[in-house]
Amino acid sequence: MDLNSEISGVDYDRSVAIFDPSHFDGIFDPENPKGRKALLLDIFALFREESGSRVAALESYEGGASDGELREIIHFISGSAANLGLLRLAALCRGVEQAIHEARPFDLEASRLAVQAQYEAACAAFSEDPLLR
Repeated sequence: MDLNSEISGVDYDRSVAIFDPSHFDGIFDPENPKGRKALLLDIFALFREESGSRVAALESYEGGASDGELREIIHFISGSAANLGLLRLAALCRGVEQAIHEARPFDLEASRLAVQAQYEAACAAFSEDPLLR
């Protein structure tokens, strides 16, 4: 799926950056780049573990588009992504969550595929940040 494809019933800013590398500016001691890298790698590993399991749950989800379980899965991914500066994934999940909240019909299958694609793109972008190398 194209990372910027339209999803029927889901509105979000497709032009927002996949990852904002400045998200963590000012949080870490500039004199300790190794400490920053270690902490970011730990945080990222936790994100991949916990959000990755939610993305997998979304892929096998068999409920309806208005189900509370779906909203919980999407909400978790959205919050975790936002905490790491993974802007587009967070925006997409907020769009899906808003559609659920408003009981607006939306394309659940396209949403699943988009979340998976954005999750993979977000993980790649975060991993490629020069501060993590």
